[in-house]
Amino acid sequence: MLSAREVYEHVRGHLLTQRAVSEDENGSCRLRGDDGRKCAIGSLIRDDLYCSDIEGVGIAYYQNSRDGALLRALLASGVDIYNEHIVKLLMELEELHDNTHVDEWPQLLAALGRRHAVI
Repeated sequence: MLSAREVYEHVRGHLLTQRAVSEDENGSCRLRGDDGRKCAIGSLIRDDLYCSDIEGVGIAYYQNSRDGALLRALLASGVDIYNEHIVKLLMELEELHDNTHVDEWPQLLAALGRRHAVI
């Protein structure tokens, strides 16, 4: 399983390289969007485990759940969705991707990393 630091580093690297929000034609955030883009959570899901059935529900929805298609895809991709610290980290990474401007990402990701003690 990936450590919290590995999850953070993976998502941080992905978002800062992509420098774009993953969304559909209506502007809704997607795990996998147009032009091959991936959101923070979507970047953690192995390509062979992705399917459109896991779209539409954010990670926060699963905060108190132990099962669901998205959780199963993350778990099979090496993300310990039963670790409370990692789930909180995922929720903040999702929030950052979905609700902040791309130009703010470097500073916000650094602050998030410090807050979660992964940098």
